[in-house]
Amino acid sequence: MDEVLAAGRRAHEQLMVDACTISRAGAQMLDRSTSALTTGAATTLYSGPCRLKPQRVPRNEEAGERLAVVARYEVALPFGSLATDDLRVGDTVTITASGDTRLVGQHFAVLTVDFGSTATAWRITVESAT
Repeated sequence: MDEVLAAGRRAHEQLMVDACTISRAGAQMLDRSTSALTTGAATTLYSGPCRLKPQRVPRNEEAGERLAVVARYEVALPFGSLATDDLRVGDTVTITASGDTRLVGQHFAVLTVDFGSTATAWRITVESAT
């Protein structure tokens, strides 16, 4: 079983033709002399290959009087590429390279981190408002 799982993980990594960075915004601090909020430097949690795949569950949301379509995606990372305990809802995934140039520079918010003992990749559900 371990050999089959390792082979599946290697095969899945070959499909990871995109690259991304996962980061977490720094803590917000209040400057008491100016009453301005400042955000500390972001922390990079991961940078490397990934695979971005749309999930077919877009939903419409009302924002004021404007309709916004929110799309969800699955990001697959190489199995064991980072400690999933390090990821939190709200972290940011930024696509840094892709065969679809429209994706480069796009930011997505982490919604969930999926777990599975026989997973061939670590999967993260992300969302982007378009």
